[in-house]
Amino acid sequence: MNKIWHIKELDILIDYVRANQGDKNIIFLHGDLGSGKTTFVRKYCEKINVINQVSSPSFLILNSYNSASNMRINHFDFYRVEDFSELEMIGVNEILNESNSLTFIEWPDKFLEQLKIFKEKSFSIYFNFIRDNINQREISIEI
Repeated sequence: MNKIWHIKELDILIDYVRANQGDKNIIFLHGDLGSGKTTFVRKYCEKINVINQVSSPSFLILNSYNSASNMRINHFDFYRVEDFSELEMIGVNEILNESNSLTFIEWPDKFLEQLKIFKEKSFSIYFNFIRDNINQREISIEI
């Protein structure tokens, strides 16, 4: 699905994603800096009643949250990660294999080869800027 979304329509976008993701619990978020990846995660977490404050894991690599229903939410940002071994040291494979969790990964392109083993559990959302409109993005979803 390819569509241009206004920032105020994030709730509708998230409802669409939730209704169509099925059992896939790993969401790859692609897009340039400032394209709305973290904003999407924050809004999605609000929808599922995450207890903690959601923030960008840019410097920490991973933030984890809990929802009111005891689901664990993992939020990775691979932007500053140089080597996949850094992720292995914090247990990325174990985290991605958790069953009662939802994981968002910003900048997955850096390690797509290593992440392909999770193909059946994952899908991608692409955020692209719209020229001359800071409040809209072209968003493509591949579930």
